[in-house]
Amino acid sequence: MYIAGIHLSHAQGIESIVTASTIATIAVIVRDQRRTFRKASKEGGNITAGPESFFERIVTPIHGSALLLAPFSYLVAVLSNRMEQPEWYERTAFDFPLSVGPLAWTRTAAAVGLLGTAWMARAILKSLGKQLHFIGTREKGEVVSTGPYSVVRHPLYSLALGQFIFASVAYWSWIPLVSFGICLGAFAYKIPVEERLMEHDLAMGPAYLEYKQKVPYKIIPYFW
Repeated sequence: MYIAGIHLSHAQGIESIVTASTIATIAVIVRDQRRTFRKASKEGGNITAGPESFFERIVTPIHGSALLLAPFSYLVAVLSNRMEQPEWYERTAFDFPLSVGPLAWTRTAAAVGLLGTAWMARAILKSLGKQLHFIGTREKGEVVSTGPYSVVRHPLYSLALGQFIFASVAYWSWIPLVSFGICLGAFAYKIPVEERLMEHDLAMGPAYLEYKQKVPYKIIPYFW
């Protein structure tokens, strides 16, 4: 396989595609998130209420670390082994009978899907705009109910869980599923905290309660 004039083995070619997709996804999301945070700080005002207990304060770092675990463990493994999965990472592979060709196409399709989530994140961040925050309410707080927020109340969390599915197939490893489980637990704890803060906000509380009635699903439509 030749990529940019460089001869690569079949395995190196697949890992190169998945690696490029992973790096591009991270780069796009980080860039868009930083831009949105700057806009939120400028137009939405300061955070007026935030987490109070120890667990409420550490839940965001916990799921943030889990979000980084899957891609960075893969990148470290492959980039340190000449674009091939080292033996220790191969031990995390799925025990599923797929021949070389179908496995390559499956992993490539998942890598493309993973890259597509970066543009989905952009759409969500655009809808959220100046209301973006890790956990808390802003001075100029408003309820966002358009775009992805008309389907579920926390689409960024939905997207994060979906990314783990794509990553698990693209990396052909169960490591992203560990991150999936950690984040699922963290989101289950964090969402009630976030929603309580919004409900108790004097400016947006009544509107948020009304929004919850219109959009009953937190992360997964028709399920949760």
